[in-house]
Amino acid sequence: MTKGNPLQPLTGVVRAMWSITAVAFLLGVVLKVYNAIGETTLCFTSAVVTGQFSAEPQAQGGLRDGVSNYPTELRYCAVNPTGGNRVLGFFDGVPTWFVYAALFFLLLRLLERATDEGVHTAGTADRLRSFGWFTLVAAPAATLVEAFVRTLLLRRAVTYEVSMMEFTRDWTAPWWAVVTGLGMLSLAKIMRSSAEMREELEGTV
Repeated sequence: MTKGNPLQPLTGVVRAMWSITAVAFLLGVVLKVYNAIGETTLCFTSAVVTGQFSAEPQAQGGLRDGVSNYPTELRYCAVNPTGGNRVLGFFDGVPTWFVYAALFFLLLRLLERATDEGVHTAGTADRLRSFGWFTLVAAPAATLVEAFVRTLLLRRAVTYEVSMMEFTRDWTAPWWAVVTGLGMLSLAKIMRSSAEMREELEGTV
């Protein structure tokens, strides 16, 4: 009686997700390039200085007495943007798309190699540690770059002074990546210890 693949159906699901994210990333890059070259308007959103604005309802009716509302993001559109702004606009979103595609690719390679070599091996532990570090570093870095990009675009779109440190208002840290990355690093240490114990047992038999 042959044993089935213990990493299925996870491997199949990850392979499908990688295909989807890879295609979405490529289409997104093509669309960004087209917009940067062919469009005459560059639009972006920013959460910086939103507290200085209020929003009025466009539908019938309004707000009750004592109630006010403020947008959490503002959308800016620049007509006939400069070449520098077009380049910055390209990097608003692309880094995150790349990270998602790369994460699923690395996870797929990890699962495929673990299927061939075994789960409790030093190689699998090393690849899991690399996956954990990539998740821990790449996802926050991508969102950080995009926050910088939007802040630079905002500085070029308004007449008042906007400090570069305002990017912190526009940066939402992907805590799921931090928790997942730390979890993968801890799991990699456990798998490394398991692999070493397995090697010691095989050496004594």
